[in-house]
Amino acid sequence: MSAIVTLCGQAWGAGNGRLAGVWLQMGLLLVTACTPLLMLYYWCVELGLRASTDDEQVVRLGVRFSRILLFSVWPNLVYVCLRLYFQAMGIMMPTTIVGTLSMAVSVTANYVLIYGAFGWTGLGFDGSAWATVAASWFQPAALTWYCVLYKKMHLQAWGGWDFSEFTRERLTVFYNNSAPAAVNSLVSNVASSALSLIAAWLGADIIAANAIVSGFWRLLWALFWGFGSGTQIRVSNLLGANRPNAAKTLGILGFGCTVITVTLLALVTLLFRADVFRLYTNDADLLTVCVAVLPIFVVAFMVEATEMVFASILSAMGQVHITAWTSTLATWLVELPAAYVLAIVFEGGFAALWYSICLMEVIKLTVYMIVLRRIDFAEMAREAVKNMEVESETEEVSVAVAEGGTTALGANTGLPSPVPTTLLTPSGLVHQWDHVDDGVHQHHVVDAKQSPAA
Repeated sequence: MSAIVTLCGQAWGAGNGRLAGVWLQMGLLLVTACTPLLMLYYWCVELGLRASTDDEQVVRLGVRFSRILLFSVWPNLVYVCLRLYFQAMGIMMPTTIVGTLSMAVSVTANYVLIYGAFGWTGLGFDGSAWATVAASWFQPAALTWYCVLYKKMHLQAWGGWDFSEFTRERLTVFYNNSAPAAVNSLVSNVASSALSLIAAWLGADIIAANAIVSGFWRLLWALFWGFGSGTQIRVSNLLGANRPNAAKTLGILGFGCTVITVTLLALVTLLFRADVFRLYTNDADLLTVCVAVLPIFVVAFMVEATEMVFASILSAMGQVHITAWTSTLATWLVELPAAYVLAIVFEGGFAALWYSICLMEVIKLTVYMIVLRRIDFAEMAREAVKNMEVESETEEVSVAVAEGGTTALGANTGLPSPVPTTLLTPSGLVHQWDHVDDGVHQHHVVDAKQSPAA
């Protein structure tokens, strides 16, 4: 659903808020149509479990857990669409609060549903799965109540449901941005399962160690990805506003912030070594296995973090076919063959899996660097303006980008500099960004009826 960030972000930057709402509607319909297929995948998880283990109890419990999670598929997808839609408008705080509250809901629901309360004995193992379902429904419900029903933030980029807005041209643009990313996500998840299967062949200890290291990677990802997500949103805003130089500058700033962040995280990880994995286990043998792969893990983490920021910039331009093909080919032609040969054939063990991941990420990073070095930001901006149905670059438009969800409804602000050197007024912020582009390229929406609703 990264297409929602790109398309809604470009539409918002172009001043065509109504079109941003149309992109959201397409996303909601798409995830609703895909839900039965994903539910079927969860239902058939037994096939994958039996391929990775002979333990009947593990298979039985895994199937039970997965089939309960069927009920979390649709609300999870809807929440992702809504979250990306509001983030594309610069409304960040509500999604952050909802995400934080959902963790509290998950912890509370897990305790109550597993162990019970007030004399009730709970559901035991099944309670954890039902707690996940409860948290999954809480997220879209809470975000909808606050942003839509209470604050009515959606009115800045919403024209109501109207299927006549689903024109052939718009459907083509949406398909071109969403289909490659969806296929790549599917292929990557299958490849991830295949890599886990290779880990399973190495033994139970490696499976456990892989789960621990992967869990720590997700923790690190949560700490640095804010820069990648913010970079994609702001670059798409600026391209929609036909400001390619500002978009390029912001991409460089996002890259710089990411490098600084991941370097600090890497240093902290290397400094504390085994202690970072004690968040997940106190088993001495598992800690030894995890610490043994720490150096290559840190290198792979730094390379992948940088690669993901470059991929987010390309996605903001709508160049998802490049990221999709690169990721798919690198995964299936490099990562998986290298993992099998190094880990199984040459008996390289657990470290071999991370060497294969690192090799894949280096290839992806190299490709993205070459593409970004050669790409024409001005052409990408013109393409964004065209797709967002803006016809002129000479007439005035207000580029509304709400700052962190704190801007009042209907207020228009200029894009602020990520690194202001002085205290600036809103007009001063606009002036500072204007220097990046030597003047704002102004434009207006083709059809007046497609202006954002008041």
